Amino acid sequence: MDKTPLLRSRWFEDLPIGEFHVFGSHTFSEREITEFGQRYAPQPFHTDFDSACDTIYRGLIASGWQICAVWMTKMVSYMENYAHGVQDGRRNGGGVGIDELQWLIPVRPGHTLTFTYEIIEKSEKVVRNRWGIIRSRNEAFNQNGERVCSFIANILAERDPAGR
Repeated sequence: MDKTPLLRSRWFEDLPIGEFHVFGSHTFSEREITEFGQRYAPQPFHTDFDSACDTIYRGLIASGWQICAVWMTKMVSYMENYAHGVQDGRRNGGGVGIDELQWLIPVRPGHTLTFTYEIIEKSEKVVRNRWGIIRSRNEAFNQNGERVCSFIANILAERDPAGR
């Protein structure tokens, strides 16, 4: 029997600094880049291959916001699987901010990104007598191991009502 503590069955106090997860990987297609670009980031380097060739990027690239949207999808799916079967009544807290967002290297059609998460800090600040703030470093690495995106997320985590 697996005794690994599930993320949603642990309180703020139980989450260790340094906890690390790999959320998974995603390969970006030309079609998905252009569809996202046309809908949410209508710039030529996100919407049309031929037009993108005449830009500073010399080709089609994924929007940074698309990279973040894929990170969010991977994170939610991973965390739901990680906490599968937990029915303890606790709620995950929402995000309260992002710091230091950087898009470092263009992501092109065919590139595969792997998304990681590490708890780097826990604030002693208590929000509404119930929540603590977890700071996590979130990164995406391409198929060559190059970091292409990085940000710090500030997320609420429920504190132990017993006050440990």
